[in-house]
Amino acid sequence: MSEQDLTGRTLGERYDILELLGAGGMGAVYRARDRELDELVALKVIRGELAAVPAIVDRFRSEVKLARRVTHHNVARTFELGYADGVMFCTMELVEGESLTARLRRERRLSVADAVAIAIAVCDGLAAAHARDVIHRDIKPDNVLLAGDGRVVVADFGVAAVNVGERAELSGTPAYMAPEQARGEPPTPAADVYALGIVLYEMVTGRRAFTGDVTKILEDKQIVERVAAGLADVPAELADVIAHATARELGQRLQTAGQLRRALAPWERHERASSQMGVVAPREDSTSEVTTVIVVAPTGVDHPRFYLAEAIHEEIVARLGRLPRLRPQPRVDAERTPNDVIVQLACSDRLSVTVEHRGEQMAMLSLPLAAEQLDAAVATVIDAVTDAIDLGAIRVETSQVGHALDLMYRARHLATRNIAGVQAAVPMLLKAQAEAAPNPKLAAMLAIAQVRLAFFTGSDDPEVLIRARELASRAVAAAPDQVLAHLAMGHVELNTGDPVAAASHFRVAIACAPHSSEAHEQLGRMLLEAGYLEPAIERLEDAIAINPNTKAARWDIARAYALDGRWDDCDRMVAELLASGVDRVIVRARFAWWRRDAAALAAIQAELATGRTSFVPGLMSELVATFTEGDWPSHRARLLAVVAEMPPNRRRRAFVGQLVVEAAGYWRDIPTAIEHIARTIEEGLFDLHWLDHCPMLDEVRQAPGFPPLRARIKQRADAILDALYGDHHLGTSETALATGI
Repeated sequence: MSEQDLTGRTLGERYDILELLGAGGMGAVYRARDRELDELVALKVIRGELAAVPAIVDRFRSEVKLARRVTHHNVARTFELGYADGVMFCTMELVEGESLTARLRRERRLSVADAVAIAIAVCDGLAAAHARDVIHRDIKPDNVLLAGDGRVVVADFGVAAVNVGERAELSGTPAYMAPEQARGEPPTPAADVYALGIVLYEMVTGRRAFTGDVTKILEDKQIVERVAAGLADVPAELADVIAHATARELGQRLQTAGQLRRALAPWERHERASSQMGVVAPREDSTSEVTTVIVVAPTGVDHPRFYLAEAIHEEIVARLGRLPRLRPQPRVDAERTPNDVIVQLACSDRLSVTVEHRGEQMAMLSLPLAAEQLDAAVATVIDAVTDAIDLGAIRVETSQVGHALDLMYRARHLATRNIAGVQAAVPMLLKAQAEAAPNPKLAAMLAIAQVRLAFFTGSDDPEVLIRARELASRAVAAAPDQVLAHLAMGHVELNTGDPVAAASHFRVAIACAPHSSEAHEQLGRMLLEAGYLEPAIERLEDAIAINPNTKAARWDIARAYALDGRWDDCDRMVAELLASGVDRVIVRARFAWWRRDAAALAAIQAELATGRTSFVPGLMSELVATFTEGDWPSHRARLLAVVAEMPPNRRRRAFVGQLVVEAAGYWRDIPTAIEHIARTIEEGLFDLHWLDHCPMLDEVRQAPGFPPLRARIKQRADAILDALYGDHHLGTSETALATGI
């Protein structure tokens, strides 16, 4: 299969190739739809002769992994490296718009304001890459994309190099590469600064800084001290910035993207209409033959049988996703078109369902809310949807009936709400297990509930995680394509200290059910802790949009805001959560001591005295007293005594260790903080975002013993990212990839 004739084909039974976007030295780039995640992506096919060279493949794989670690608003995200149907490819974020090359070809020269705005956005993206030790090495107009929404995006880290001081081979585009890069010297952030300086020169002058054949360009790079000619009609101060960005000698050049950004700040225009940036409208989805079915989350959350409405909603979405020419969309905020089918569910004594298509009501159903009739209700709704768009009826037989099924769905609903709900769910699931025949879904639900209960309540039963693993393993073996089975195994691995294995299972879970709010929530939470905030918050917001009752995800986002010092956003979200009746005393306590808010801590201390939290109440009271009463030596001894008695749940032990580190950091007890960071690493800690941003650790981060500990956590965080978005060998089952079978 040639890389030039893929349009209209499906690669690896996953990627529908929609159209060719362009071709270059590495291969061709296509617009494609990822069936598993129901997302449009850019799919770059590697030229066959390059893919046949093992050294090039190894290098490309390494650099895709590096590029994947860069997550920023101004960087096009790299997703996966895959091989299917004889084709090697990587998938990237699809940016709808045009390249800077196209803009310059059309307008030749940009205004100073527009050119600087674009350069500043590129600086921001490069700074994020350099912070991850990734050098782009090929900044040029082709690799700067201007999105339809006004966003400026740096694309194609395909020749990126890790900043480790090793000698690099010559790569990049001669007209833009730095002089030392042309000599094959080690790449540094200053090489990207030079290239961006050349791009900026081209934007404000309308002509290239270096012309001629490759030999002449490379020779000129070693002669020209700085690019300054032809800037007479550019503000003198800006011409000076360009000269300093393009200095031949490293010692005379601006060294970082941050330095260049600050130098450009005087020309930054904060108020800018999108039309002035030359924004182009995003193209319409070229898959109009696929009908979108928007299945809105059910209303009536306070009804005692709402859990059955939730189960029906989830099953409708899952089954529609397996039908041809249908694209289920469960997000409550989904944009709608006239051709969409809209399914709305309302829970009362019965389940009311309306099906609309092209602005007309096609069906109004009243279905029983009974567990034994759940499958029949789902099949009825699917019939109504398929009839509305004339696909033909799809019949599904009832698979299980009885009281056990009702217990199962009710328990699952409770287990996702709060600690009390988890405590009530476990005995329900055990009873259902006793009444029903072996069922992988029930086994997975029970495993998840037991793990959550062990984490939140600190069960001292050493067998609880062993039993949970047995249940999850049984579920995966019996139903390897079921989302709950892999969610259960992911929970088990996470709480037994293997977050990388957990990430693999969460990845399989989302592949099994792209519209599962739980799968998005777990994947987002792991990305958040690993320090990949933009994709993490996107996943968590997806989980909330799919199921607005996903409250825990909001607390995770609030924590991210707090760690980044975005206290207004954090406070707003906490207020909304408390107004909806969802509280996390322990999270509010952490926010209070991070801010050194004595009044809030005193109020929380009074709450704890009433027994409002069941999460290690003795530890919580001791921690708050540490901040309100002083006497660190006495409190330290009592805290460590509590830690010594922690149960075997390793994620819980790591979390409690973080709390002790924060207290030690507050009292400047650096040895205790360092010791407990090391202990939490042994328990599976990968919370790089907390490690780098927690305000209680400001002095701890300056300690000599800190860098090697951070390096270990960063290595684990990067391994988690690889597990979530790693090489995708489409010829192998996802289950085998996740379990090592």
